Amino acid sequence: MGTIAALGQTAAVGALTLFLCLPAAAVSTSFWRVDSYEGFTEGDAASVSVLEEGALALGPDSERTEVPDAGYVWAAAPGPRGATYLAAGTPGRLYRLDGDELTLLFEETTADLPALAVAPDGDVFVGTAPGGQVYRISPGGEATLFFDTGQGYVWSMAYSEEHGLLVGTGASAKVYLVDTDGSGEVLYESAESSITAIAGSGRTVLAGTSGEGLLLDITPGSPPAVLFDSDFEEISAIVPGVRGETYFASTRVSLEDALDRTGDEDSSFGEGQVWRTTPAGGAVGLWESSDAPVTSLGLGPGGTVWAGTGATGLIVSIGSRGRSDLIADLEEEEVLSIAGTGEGVLATTGVQGALYRFGPGVAPVGSYESDVLSGVATARWGEMRWRGETPGGSSVTFSTRSGNSDEPDETWSEWARVEPRGGSEGPVASPPAQHLQWRVELTRGSDGASPVVRAVEVAYLPENLPPRLVSVTVSPPGEGEPPQGASAGKGGTQTMPGWLAEALGAEPPSVKARDLPAVLRGIRSAEWETVDPNDDDLIFDVWLKSESEERWKVMERGLTATTHAWDTQSMSDGIYRLKIVATDEPDNPRETAGRDSIVSAPFLVDGTPPVIEALDLAVRSGRVAVEGAARDAGSPIDRVDVAVDYGEWKAAFPGDGMFDSPTESFRLDAGAVAAGEHALAVRVSDTAGNSAVETRIVR
Repeated sequence: MGTIAALGQTAAVGALTLFLCLPAAAVSTSFWRVDSYEGFTEGDAASVSVLEEGALALGPDSERTEVPDAGYVWAAAPGPRGATYLAAGTPGRLYRLDGDELTLLFEETTADLPALAVAPDGDVFVGTAPGGQVYRISPGGEATLFFDTGQGYVWSMAYSEEHGLLVGTGASAKVYLVDTDGSGEVLYESAESSITAIAGSGRTVLAGTSGEGLLLDITPGSPPAVLFDSDFEEISAIVPGVRGETYFASTRVSLEDALDRTGDEDSSFGEGQVWRTTPAGGAVGLWESSDAPVTSLGLGPGGTVWAGTGATGLIVSIGSRGRSDLIADLEEEEVLSIAGTGEGVLATTGVQGALYRFGPGVAPVGSYESDVLSGVATARWGEMRWRGETPGGSSVTFSTRSGNSDEPDETWSEWARVEPRGGSEGPVASPPAQHLQWRVELTRGSDGASPVVRAVEVAYLPENLPPRLVSVTVSPPGEGEPPQGASAGKGGTQTMPGWLAEALGAEPPSVKARDLPAVLRGIRSAEWETVDPNDDDLIFDVWLKSESEERWKVMERGLTATTHAWDTQSMSDGIYRLKIVATDEPDNPRETAGRDSIVSAPFLVDGTPPVIEALDLAVRSGRVAVEGAARDAGSPIDRVDVAVDYGEWKAAFPGDGMFDSPTESFRLDAGAVAAGEHALAVRVSDTAGNSAVETRIVR
């Protein structure tokens, strides 16, 4: 079966289909509801139609005949005494079908037979491609070469009681009028590449082209006229209506291109549209296929027109005002021709070549399989409810299956019937899984009435999966972007005295800790990343512990932000770790809530300034010389600065060429000074931002 989801249509969709695959809260019951045309066309149907109003009903009664060794059945036409003629390939063969008996009448081993016409007297005409020849097969089965176009291909034919046999060719686009004796004349010649469709209605003769996609009036005795210039490349079919109107199909992908794409994994491609002419000579679009070409068109019952698609194998019934119902989703990929017979409809297919005979009544039984509900967690299934009608003793039977692979396969559960309770609801018996699919079987009533399914709803409860903490980072002093203000809002949280929080009203720049104001040097910030499979709201607890402590101490509870800043002034120097605990309790009861935790890498808290252990300040020959040594208990020495007479700080040089150790020597030639008394200050800073300053007076 084809995938109905490939179907596009311009008719308005009244009801919205809700696929609620991601629940708002893990323990809240969610509902998968299908109640619209778009929703129902996501599934696969067999002898079931999808009505434009958004409902399922039995499709027309049909009988399928497979043609042996035929990849394509190009066309079918009714003949006298109930016979049906089929043009198949490849190679080209003409068959007559009487009841269920298929008889081979003609074979052309070097060409295909894409064009077929039947005269009222029972003569059958087929056109070859390549070859450009027309053969006549008499009712007795005698085949003769009837007419040679001299062109490369015969793509289209029609028999007109007023004009005789009409033949359309390519690669030179010509239309021939062929008399009963096999003599022909050119009725019309075009610069287009091919004549892809011909129709005769009374005296009028219409033709469609490939190239510019023109609909032409080429009635004999009148000058040719362009009735419609489509935006698409090809007119694929023309059908006279029952009230004097004309239906035609335009497509952006030629039939040849559509056949070349047959079997592709992604077979949906191209566009097509069905049109109806207006009394004023214009055309109005009735229906559009957004992702598959319209490859065939024919009259259906009640004045409707049926359209068939390439690559998706769909048949749609379209009313004169554009109302469209999906009639059939065929097993084959290409619907190559559609022909009304007065009592029913003939449709032929490609890959595999087959004939479908649709009757006026509805099928006795049909089935429909929904799309797959794709969840993110294993779910338990609840009640299934459906809404519709079962007139005249008709009935519907629902069943479900479940599994954990994306597509149903042998690992899925068997179909389990939904035992009705109260007529229109019942429990789903399939086991818990990540995915679910439902099926409905429709049975015709004793009076020929079809049941109708208008909405299907399944309740389910996904398993609550715990959150996952991916990472946590504690920024060094002066780095990171801690949230600001007394209330951090949804961006982050803070743990610090109120007066300090107020001091942080303006976001501090990301600078070295030693350059921060003293009140800010003890502030640290942490940031963490988390994922929750159920998309639950999360809350976080922040815990802290030093390497010398045995138990974690909680610093904050119930945070909703994923960043937090705190003041370390209450912490002694040492190595610490931060632990973040996440829970989805806001959306789940405590007993089923999920939790996760993560511990940071160790980080240093150092609030003790360095110690200047040795300092030699001297003025020699009018220049200031500084030498000394410093030590820090927890952090490496980061910088040494010297200021003369309370002036600008100047950086001293490390004794070994690099400040990289808790113990460092330093030196500096601070420059020339005048004779007299001078104040010399030395400032030593560690990487934690702590500083020690010593000032001396030298003369």
